[in-house]
Amino acid sequence: MKTEAGSHAIRKVAVALKLSDASWRDFLTGFFDYAKRRTHWDIRVVQSAVELEQTAPFCQGIVTGLKPSSRVLAACDRKSVPLVAVGADWALKRKNGSIAYIRNDNKDIGRFCALHFQKLGKFASAGFVPSNGDDDWSAARERGFLGCFRNMVKSTYHPVSEPGSDKDINALAHWLKSLPKPAAVMAAWDMRAIHVLSACRLARQKVPSQVAVIGVDNDPLLCDFSTPPLTSVAPDHALEGQLAAKTIDRMMRQRSVSRKTHILNTAKKMAERESAKPISPVTLLITRALAFMYSHAEENIKADDVATALGVSRSLLDLRFREFRNETVAKAITKARLDAVKKLLANTGLSIRAITAKCGFANPNHLKNLFRRTFGVSMREFRISLLR
Repeated sequence: MKTEAGSHAIRKVAVALKLSDASWRDFLTGFFDYAKRRTHWDIRVVQSAVELEQTAPFCQGIVTGLKPSSRVLAACDRKSVPLVAVGADWALKRKNGSIAYIRNDNKDIGRFCALHFQKLGKFASAGFVPSNGDDDWSAARERGFLGCFRNMVKSTYHPVSEPGSDKDINALAHWLKSLPKPAAVMAAWDMRAIHVLSACRLARQKVPSQVAVIGVDNDPLLCDFSTPPLTSVAPDHALEGQLAAKTIDRMMRQRSVSRKTHILNTAKKMAERESAKPISPVTLLITRALAFMYSHAEENIKADDVATALGVSRSLLDLRFREFRNETVAKAITKARLDAVKKLLANTGLSIRAITAKCGFANPNHLKNLFRRTFGVSMREFRISLLR
């Protein structure tokens, strides 16, 4: 065996990650694939910052998906031990030591998901369900996803409690019901998408005809056995592991190393399952009907007018609305008219009597009572609230 300075010296390398996550198991597969073919390493896999602190003093290189303690970082600086941080935002702020930062292109993951939805058909809304907390990677996926949609309702769910708790699922269900249908919903990662599917069942939202759902990471244990099976973006975590192994190898071999390196992994694919499918003809019919209602809400239209515009029978249109929206066509038209009333109250100085006639209601008193029952305030109170 050659000495430690030789090209075939055995180097001790610590790899710190959470093996409970499928993404990290895939990462480790890629890491080992590179290591067994190209290196002479003694690899120590640890799963906590405490274990890393115990192992780090004996290593010539560290690869971590966990945030190391200040002691580990100080030891790396003192001994010039190279460190590869994987998907760890703290590494971007670090100024000392030889460090490389590797991550998936999270904004592009969001864009990739949005483009897949757009291939499936025309959705009425797009929603994003973030991870727990203010994770930068989740926020980047949200920006990439919602930024791809134009001229439609876009919404982000804001967690009210611990993700997956009863309170969270109930709030998710309420949020999902508020989205115009069909809705395209992306979750920051697969477990969050499982929560969305649970909320859909609670809210009686059909998947994928009313709410189509896509997660991230393609964890087979979650995706294959969910109800329905979950479509998921599959970043190439194995390639990310190979990149990390190649990078720490180079950093340990070179005498002079750049103090900070940023590597972006853009490889990914879509693992298609039942939770996101091409929009059906029935869904398209309902989407077209709703679009007609909202564009003609100020013209006193009737259910027969909608059916005629779409070229279908009134009975078929009523049947589809009852099946997929649990409401009548007439009720959907009333909702569209009430939204038109709100816009007129907000954007014009028209009197309530004039708005009543313009939106096709029988008389002002009927509209006043309906508006208060629906929105919890009077028309006058609503208009005044906009002036504050």
